[in-house]
Amino acid sequence: ALLSYAEKKSSSEQNTNLFADDEEIVHLVISLKKISGKERHKPYRIPLRVPLYRETSSVCLITKGTEKTSVEALKELKVPQIKEVITVLQLKTEYKSYEARRQLVAMHDLFLTDDRVVNSLPEILGVKFFKAKKTPAPVNLLASDLEKEIKRALSCTYYRQGKGTCNAAKIGTTAMAAPELADNIQGAMDVIAKCVPKGWDNIQAVGIKTGKSLTLPIYNSLPNPPTIITTASAKTEAALPKKETAKKTKKAETAAATAAAAAAKPKQDKKQKKDSLPRPSTAAEKAQAKKRATAAAV
Repeated sequence: ALLSYAEKKSSSEQNTNLFADDEEIVHLVISLKKISGKERHKPYRIPLRVPLYRETSSVCLITKGTEKTSVEALKELKVPQIKEVITVLQLKTEYKSYEARRQLVAMHDLFLTDDRVVNSLPEILGVKFFKAKKTPAPVNLLASDLEKEIKRALSCTYYRQGKGTCNAAKIGTTAMAAPELADNIQGAMDVIAKCVPKGWDNIQAVGIKTGKSLTLPIYNSLPNPPTIITTASAKTEAALPKKETAKKTKKAETAAATAAAAAAKPKQDKKQKKDSLPRPSTAAEKAQAKKRATAAAV
């Protein structure tokens, strides 16, 4: 579906724009459930079953050394994809201006760099490389078989784990057949799932897209199933610890006793007040008290 859409889009653009590109990069988009806490500058190397970069591709190699011998030796490698070799010092001087870096980004399909300087490159390269999704991929330039190391790097794609929940990796081109893209997607996801924290449990969705299309979903994680309460779990919840039950009963009894004491207190006070009145002790006092009571009643 994505390839047919890209073909229609390309044919319509060619009718209006003679310089439109026939081939587009297909990206594999991975959405995570939880944000990754750490940002990793060094990308993961993901082998592809069908190589993304062919002999006609243009690759620029960034090296740490400034010695002429090392640069010339890299240029003489039998790797047809490498079209240019530059040093970090050249990046700081010859490609210091924004326009020079913009032209450098547009000239090449892929940038490889010495893995000893990969962490310092983001500050040197600036935003343009990141926006174009052409951040240099690391290679070991001290390897015993340097040609084999570079060819191996060209047969891979690179997955960068950012701070957000959405990351992407180049997985193929619109010039590939659908089975070739499917093989690359399947092989890449087997490796990417191992690079993602918590693996497939943390992957929410997977999709594919080109630079001019919407994301076409190919996988979506189902929500977690509801918790089923079994007979055994119900019995476990019903069987509360004896100490906890006794504590609750004692607390209820104490509260009831306090309420009863509070209700009985006014009656006791009234009785105490009545008992505190002076009582007639002699016969004369009794007679006087009776007379006063009779007078009060009348």
